[in-house]
Amino acid sequence: MTLDLAPFKALIKNGCGLVFETSNEANLVRVLHERLGALNLSPRLYLDHLRASDQEFRELVNRLTINETFFFREPEQLRFLVERIVPRLLSRRLRLAPVRILSVGCSSGEEIYSLVMALNEHHGEGIGARFTFAGCDIDGTILAKARRGCYSDFSFRGVERHWRERFFTSQDKSHCLHERIKQAVTFHEFNVVTDPIPTRFKGIDILLFRNVSIYFDPATRLEVLRRIASMLNEEGVLIVAASETLANDLGVLRLVEEEGLFYFINAARSEEAPSPVPLVASPPLFPIVEPHPTIGRDPAISFPLPVVDSPSLDAALQAARSDVSDGRFDQARRLVDEKRHDEARTRLDELLASDPGHVGASLLRAYLLIERREFAQAESVARMALASNPDSIDALLLLGVAAKWQKKSHEAIAWFKQAVYRAHHCWPAHYHLAELHRFGHEFERARHGYRVVLQLLSEGGGETGLNYLPPGLPLAEVRFLSAHQLEKMRAVGSSSGVMATHGP
Repeated sequence: MTLDLAPFKALIKNGCGLVFETSNEANLVRVLHERLGALNLSPRLYLDHLRASDQEFRELVNRLTINETFFFREPEQLRFLVERIVPRLLSRRLRLAPVRILSVGCSSGEEIYSLVMALNEHHGEGIGARFTFAGCDIDGTILAKARRGCYSDFSFRGVERHWRERFFTSQDKSHCLHERIKQAVTFHEFNVVTDPIPTRFKGIDILLFRNVSIYFDPATRLEVLRRIASMLNEEGVLIVAASETLANDLGVLRLVEEEGLFYFINAARSEEAPSPVPLVASPPLFPIVEPHPTIGRDPAISFPLPVVDSPSLDAALQAARSDVSDGRFDQARRLVDEKRHDEARTRLDELLASDPGHVGASLLRAYLLIERREFAQAESVARMALASNPDSIDALLLLGVAAKWQKKSHEAIAWFKQAVYRAHHCWPAHYHLAELHRFGHEFERARHGYRVVLQLLSEGGGETGLNYLPPGLPLAEVRFLSAHQLEKMRAVGSSSGVMATHGP
């Protein structure tokens, strides 16, 4: 059945702000066919039904949105909130009013519960008198899961066991939050695009709006930010996901960088923004849940490149088989692009079961393994691919990222250098190298790397040299971060004399 998507796209955008372009249009088609079949309606009748039924509209939106999340996602942001922003807000309290924290687009609750647990560690079990916590989402079904507070192992990927043992009761593969943590949070159904803003969402001190604005076009994002600004108190702070920073810098709220992390404040209070601390970590290109490694000084010394263990001849031949498939790989890649990682893993597992030598599927599976911090398995797959094809940029980049997040900085640099040697236009490898050199205080090398990234993105339109893997951050975000770090290093060099002799 051929669908005219235009009226559905317009209705969905007007109703909740979701925008469907080429990259995520397949998801819209899939969900529409599911609902047409379930209700046994023609497209025209279903469109009429959507216009008339708020319940069906919400059902459709619930199926279109991605609710994949996990505890302590982007942990450096949470650490910064707990150790820097919250104490600052508490010190400014002129009365015993609690700090009010709201997670917009809270999904199944892992984000707001993570903050409750982290603050409990710092302030003890009496946090109820000092904080109020709330979450809201358009999806009533996922909010019911948040209120239950029970999660599978998958919600704990990359999380230290301490948190599960201290705050959850576990049985088989189900882990349920202790009642005192659950009772600290209230959950509310709320459409941030169209619903009237209730009183309970006014005067918010900390508003988390992470991995939500990716669904909106710029016009909708601007309007939502204006609504969010009206929800914040005059000292309020907005936290978005690291990869959404540039997209939300639209002049409504002021962007601040502190300790290498970005957040927004009300423009009216911009004169009180703290001075940024220079030359510390920026967000990674790959969706890893661990903070950047700290790297010691590494003068211009040479070190051996990592050695790839040679697999058996049979395995190497199997890994070198043709990647011709029935479209399942393309479908899995689209799911990864849409951040529907659970579904992507299922598709890749099915493909590898029927075609174990599919190199692309193996490497994309390794990409997802790195997100879950299963580094040994990811490295094994990447080394196998590299043994069959020493020029595999995908394998080299995976090995570099895996080494980086295991804090094997020298090894990571070596892998990324191999990648740029074989494909100079591989800007993700150049970006990783620039970051690693910056962490190691090799500022001239870092500046060179950032300049190369900007040049490649300007000249090549984002060509990566990768055959199978997504690069990570949007191109505009990488441009912004690279230019920002160059500007910071120039400013630091000018004020302190450091690097001043090298020029820009």
